[in-house]
Amino acid sequence: MDLSGNVPSTATTGLGVDVLVATGIRRAGPGLIADVAGSTALLIALTVSSFGQGASDFTKDIDPLFAGVLAHPGNLGNTIQYAAASANRGDIESAISAYEQLRFYNPKLAATRFQLGLLYYQLGSYDQARGYLQTALQMPDVTPELRQKIEDLLELVDKKLRPDQISGFGQTGLRYQSNASLGAGAQTVLASGATLNSNFLARSDWNWFGTVGVNYVHDFETQTGETFEASVIAYDAQQFTLHQFDIGLLEIRVGPRFAFSPGNINGLTIKPYVVATGALLADAPYMGGIGGGLTLHAMAGNVSLDPYAEIVQQGFRNSALYPLASGLSGTLSTVGLQASGPIAAGLAWQSRLAYARASDHFSFDSYDSYVADVWLPWTFSWAGGRPWTVIPTAGVTTWHYDAADPFVAPFTIAHTTEWRVGAGLEVPLWGKLMLASLLQYRNDTSNVAAFSFRDLSISAGPLVRF
Repeated sequence: MDLSGNVPSTATTGLGVDVLVATGIRRAGPGLIADVAGSTALLIALTVSSFGQGASDFTKDIDPLFAGVLAHPGNLGNTIQYAAASANRGDIESAISAYEQLRFYNPKLAATRFQLGLLYYQLGSYDQARGYLQTALQMPDVTPELRQKIEDLLELVDKKLRPDQISGFGQTGLRYQSNASLGAGAQTVLASGATLNSNFLARSDWNWFGTVGVNYVHDFETQTGETFEASVIAYDAQQFTLHQFDIGLLEIRVGPRFAFSPGNINGLTIKPYVVATGALLADAPYMGGIGGGLTLHAMAGNVSLDPYAEIVQQGFRNSALYPLASGLSGTLSTVGLQASGPIAAGLAWQSRLAYARASDHFSFDSYDSYVADVWLPWTFSWAGGRPWTVIPTAGVTTWHYDAADPFVAPFTIAHTTEWRVGAGLEVPLWGKLMLASLLQYRNDTSNVAAFSFRDLSISAGPLVRF
């Protein structure tokens, strides 16, 4: 889902939640600098072969659906059920065999050729996938909905066959927040005895936002499977009223990827990378960071696993509205795991677990954080039309600070937990253009009253992928 603040991330960007009330100045909370990156659910699986079994042992232990195919090879219903079940559990080669049998008995089924093209695409056999998809378009029973699916997949196949591959998305729209400042209520009493500047109390507002992401992959076309990957993502939000929270973000990641098992699309790969980040807050330079990381990609059955580790040196700049921001400068170290896989036809799951350690200039700005998120993208069609996508999501983040903030609660070390739930919706409009919307609720609860808040937001706007 490509909306402000809800894109699954390969790394986390965390800023402190401290509120400097002695001068009435608020530092950027964790929600102001949102996680910005991309996530892809892959439906590729390892296949498991059986060797050394006798005929009687083999027929005793096989899938009952496959047993039906063996007993009645001409029964297309049995074959269709077995093919679909094999694909859902990640047994791509068995699914291909079943669909090839279907094609043998009825070579003019467009849907069968499309499924074969999809399965070969998942295996990384792009030339074979292209052949099946092109012939599927020529079948007499191809429907407008199926034709669109075939053409969309053909475009992806053609990208994979090129040494230089570019993909991405762009979105713009409007967002409403019941608490755009992510601030505490006016009734909040601070332990230090100071009062909150009214500019940073809880207030609703609208903003315009725009976000663009571009991924580039260069395939060196060697026998050892090396590629070079680069990604850029940018985000900007301009508030209608609360301009002290106007924000701009930029993140760049570049690095090579190496395959441990060249030629095996399901094999383990490793990618070292360099990351650079920057942020504007209230139209003034706020943060810059440089660092690097290492990520792996592996398959466990039909589950995609992407563990990573990253270290970024961050520097914050003071400004008129945020004169003490430089205290947040320091090192952000993150380790995490992204995982994804299919659940059923049209339904998948994606998740993220991460731990981050921020070692900042001041101990009361330093923290340990723990993150868990889950997304459940579900794609379906209305009356044979183009597919819609609904994405329920839920997550939790907890921050544990190293020391009490003398300006806010001098005798209390802050512990803050954020719970969030939401739902995204993508509705096709025309071609690659969609209307994407997100409804999200956040509840931050802390043992320091100034760090507790609630926010209900809704955003919507046109989204295009390329």
